[in-house]
Amino acid sequence: MIAIAGIIPVAKWLAKIKQRLDVSCRLCKKAREQRSASTENLPEETHGHIKSAFCDGMATTVTAAHHFIWRHLYASTQAAQTPASKLRFVTPDQESGISTLWQEKEFEQICSRELLTEKAAHIEKTIAVKEHERERYDFDPTMFYENRFWNRRPDGIVHKSIIEHYTS
Repeated sequence: MIAIAGIIPVAKWLAKIKQRLDVSCRLCKKAREQRSASTENLPEETHGHIKSAFCDGMATTVTAAHHFIWRHLYASTQAAQTPASKLRFVTPDQESGISTLWQEKEFEQICSRELLTEKAAHIEKTIAVKEHERERYDFDPTMFYENRFWNRRPDGIVHKSIIEHYTS
């Protein structure tokens, strides 16, 4: 209820009710201080921020929860499959980036890495570059879009370039 009402005691709300002056994330600040990183330009501490992997202080916890849910969904789906099902997960043990998947021969048979890179580049350039991506990588437009595509996790995308390849 408090999440729906927007009254979770995070810095942004506390500042709104004049209980705190600063809206910066305390968890990010503490995590950065522990690793002797700069505490400048801290993100706002909101309910959404502390529930995301972009919060330096919560990243490990949020990632662990994501992996637990992924494994549970995978196991549940596998248990419910019938012998006639054609559904096959490509990452049963752990998540893999697209780059890792394309090292397997069966994916190279679907389409070459070069063709997929070429088709994905057109789409990737239409997706805005987020500020955290600029900070995390040394932003070099010549390689950024290609690297971003090949580092994507397949549980988070259905890429148009693969569909286009099958339908063209």
